Amino acid sequence: MKEVELRLALVLYGGVSLAIYMHGVSREILNLVRASSYRLERKSNSNFRNKPPEKMGPTQTAYQDLLDLLAPVADVRVVVDAIAGASAGGVNGIMLGRALAHDLPLDSHSEMWLENADVTRLARPQSGLSRYFKMSVSPVLDRLVSARLSRRIESPETQDKLRQFMQSRWFSPPFSGERFIGWMLDASLKMEVQRDAERTLIPRGQTLDLFVTITDYNGVKRRILLDDPDFVEEWDHRRILNFHAAHRSPHYVDSQFDARCIPELVFAARATSSFPGAFPPATVAEMERVLARRDEKWLNKDQFLAKCLRLSDETMARHCFVDGSVVMNKPFAPVIDVIKDRPAAREVARRLIYVDPTPLEQAPDDQRSTELPGFFRVILASLAHIPRNEPIGDDLKELEQNNRRSRWLSQLVDTAAPMVQEAVSGFLPKRRAITAEIVANCRRQATATAFEQAGFAFLNYQSLKLHALAERLAKLVSGLGGTDEASRQEEGLLTLFYERFSGIAAASADQLGRTDPAVIALLRGLDVDYRIRRLRFVIRKLNGFYNYDPSSDLPPPDTEELDRLKGLLYDQVDHLTWRWQDRFYGGRSQELAEELCAGGLTTDSREAAVRRFLDGMTQMMGLADLDRLQDELFAEAAAGSLDKERHTALLEAYIGFGFYDLITFPVLQRNDFSEVTEILVDRISPRDAESLYTEGFELKGKQLNTFGAFFNRSWREHDYLWGRLNAADRLVSVVLSSIGDAPLPQPEVNQARARIFLAILEEERGKLPEIQEEIERIDALIRSIYPDFAHVAEEV
Repeated sequence: MKEVELRLALVLYGGVSLAIYMHGVSREILNLVRASSYRLERKSNSNFRNKPPEKMGPTQTAYQDLLDLLAPVADVRVVVDAIAGASAGGVNGIMLGRALAHDLPLDSHSEMWLENADVTRLARPQSGLSRYFKMSVSPVLDRLVSARLSRRIESPETQDKLRQFMQSRWFSPPFSGERFIGWMLDASLKMEVQRDAERTLIPRGQTLDLFVTITDYNGVKRRILLDDPDFVEEWDHRRILNFHAAHRSPHYVDSQFDARCIPELVFAARATSSFPGAFPPATVAEMERVLARRDEKWLNKDQFLAKCLRLSDETMARHCFVDGSVVMNKPFAPVIDVIKDRPAAREVARRLIYVDPTPLEQAPDDQRSTELPGFFRVILASLAHIPRNEPIGDDLKELEQNNRRSRWLSQLVDTAAPMVQEAVSGFLPKRRAITAEIVANCRRQATATAFEQAGFAFLNYQSLKLHALAERLAKLVSGLGGTDEASRQEEGLLTLFYERFSGIAAASADQLGRTDPAVIALLRGLDVDYRIRRLRFVIRKLNGFYNYDPSSDLPPPDTEELDRLKGLLYDQVDHLTWRWQDRFYGGRSQELAEELCAGGLTTDSREAAVRRFLDGMTQMMGLADLDRLQDELFAEAAAGSLDKERHTALLEAYIGFGFYDLITFPVLQRNDFSEVTEILVDRISPRDAESLYTEGFELKGKQLNTFGAFFNRSWREHDYLWGRLNAADRLVSVVLSSIGDAPLPQPEVNQARARIFLAILEEERGKLPEIQEEIERIDALIRSIYPDFAHVAEEV
């Protein structure tokens, strides 16, 4: 059976009270991923304790029915591996990231949005004198609300809360940041109730990255090297926080989303959503005050300040943070960068999904206003509206270029495969048993042959490899240094390492450095990335074994053995990846890095420090030991898992990787060769979810300059429910597209879609008391669109 991994990367925009709509979208994404994960666990009946609950909710069951419907064509697994959010989208991204990393519920966050996201609860307390003064002008405010807003705002609840809001603090932010922090802490801790420490929705060997944009009001100086003058400095206000989780092995998730990390996650949520003028700027001191009142500890504070914010106890008081959408409201770039370097467990269908609650209305050019804007309108647009609506065209053009390169590269590899196979097959013995020593010797011979045949093209290849290694080492030193000063030296360290590597290559008796012992020793001791690329290339080959052609002479593959072998390969990739993490190293390595970053070194002292650091890293990395382990894996473990023909094909991919790397690395110039696939872009918005769309529909939160849902409970319930329904509609379409053009029974597909819609209504019917009439209207609409459900009981 064909197996497809539908891999989702998410971009969540800012949108003030439209955060509640995005929360509904997030819940539905979680439901689909959870249903997919539980379904495959049940099918595999693995020994891993990641057991699904005995009873799932109606919506998750309905998603499983959809995936079962597709099973005759393809077995689909849905995975989220990257999320980026700004402002309201950042808050929801943090919630969703925690839920995915540790298979946690989002019920507590739904309660937070529906109960607490109200102006009367968000408002900061006032002094008695201030409130007394504003009460004296309340008749004026009443007339203002009645005269200017009554036609647009008909809800008495909203009008009343507008009056109260206008009586809140003037000339200072009306909302309480400390209250918001407290609610986020409460909701995050409630997620931990009945948590199974070993559960995760991240597949083994894969990672989840979350990016949250915040604006550093004070900024930090950034140095840019020039010709004349030597450098200039500028203020950089943009910070992109990165939280990471990796499912490294059974029973272990290396995570920055667990309970110990709640304070820094909540601080990120507070900072990214600190809408200018609505909330006071977020500060570390504010976070510490709230935690102190609650008698809770911030265990990772120093590490978070140093690594993520580049602050210390001395400098943190000089920095405050405001809404992430000020500097980056549509954070496509970090997601695009990270998904280019993802391993593939199966055939991958990659989708980048962005959530836009208020897409641009399509209007003819001749209907656009040509009226010259007024004074205040220009100021408001320049400071708020235009920065929050930066174009996404450049990011999407970059994706299209990546897609073209992926198509071309796949064709190139397929074209080269027969020639590489012919060149490599001569190295493997025909009758002797394959041992680890034979694999190692064949690997070295094949690599040397590939480099010899490359001619002058090898010069470019070698130069790129040395420069990539210099970049990696410079970044590692910067991380080990652990200070802002070390971070600023990264560019200089890169130059230092590359000049040394280039000098070694230039001094080689072999002009191209192909056989020089010094160059070979350098790369064998430190080139982690070449080994990662090689293993991922082999995994790509292994993935092809899942697709069985009955007309071939090969026996059907044992998919359980393929999974086991691939797990062993991913373990090796993980061991290698760890070598670039500063947490892998101890005090001695940190001392060597600090010595390199120390100022006032003479040229000779600096050279000696570089030599000591490289020697120390070579010893600490232990790549020769990993090479032996991998050779044994391909000689012995692979032989036990595969038939002879497939084992030979896998060995040829491993041994002959040098030929492919000469072709692909100069093009890719990155470590990934596993996901050479197109990245397709989809949007979730009310306008795109066409199954239940009715003309004139709008989210309630769009009103009052997107603050609307904060003024009315029924509006929050409305937008939350429609967030779930819109997301379900779009996600079903994305899942269907992932299996290609295979024919499906359309009536059954329609039934599956309708069943999901009705399951959502069933789950929310008793939880959304203010919109019961709307729920019944939607129920009737679903049954009218899908006649098969016209007489089905409401119990789904």
